[in-house]
Amino acid sequence: MSNSTITYDAISQSQASKEITANAMFDALSPASLYGRRQSTTSGLTWGYYGGNVLVNGVLTQIANATIALTASATNYLEAEPTTGAVSKNTTGFTAGRTPLYTVVTGTATVTSYTDHRIAVPDVTGRLVKAMPDANTTLTFAEIRNQILEFTGTLTLQRNIVLPLTPRQWTVFNNTTGGFGLQFIGATGTGIVVAAGKRAIVYSDGTNVVRVTGDI
Repeated sequence: MSNSTITYDAISQSQASKEITANAMFDALSPASLYGRRQSTTSGLTWGYYGGNVLVNGVLTQIANATIALTASATNYLEAEPTTGAVSKNTTGFTAGRTPLYTVVTGTATVTSYTDHRIAVPDVTGRLVKAMPDANTTLTFAEIRNQILEFTGTLTLQRNIVLPLTPRQWTVFNNTTGGFGLQFIGATGTGIVVAAGKRAIVYSDGTNVVRVTGDI
């Protein structure tokens, strides 16, 4: 992040070869362009977008630059499938568990307006320390904005940590006592169990919770 002592390379009015500096900055900022509108391939009812690297089920996956056909005279909801990274569209609304990209309003032959719904960076990369009741617990959206989730308390049975249905990755710590595991799961789909005294990196694709690492 640029600040008063560490700044981006500035482009001056009298500078020669401005494109070299500009292209270098665009390259450094390229992660933020993932799924962004690509003007050179957007025309009529064809929407072009930039690819890049995205984490899919814990695996770094390359998404190619591509285009998608829009429906005429409609609001098109463009979204990314969290299990593949593929872009799809519909005309009814964003799908739960998928990543919203754009809403694109079309006329009979061209785009009339569009709105960017992407989030370039995670909201929070903090740490949540939560005292578990001896019961299944559902986390709030505010709680899962933290990148590190640590659970304490005493358990008499294996308990569930129910995560809201949104694509995201966390480092989770089962620091409870009693010797029982914590199952991380969504309201639907499958989950994984982290043993007492262990930690793991887990990923939710919006439906299922899967492992990125084993228990450590």
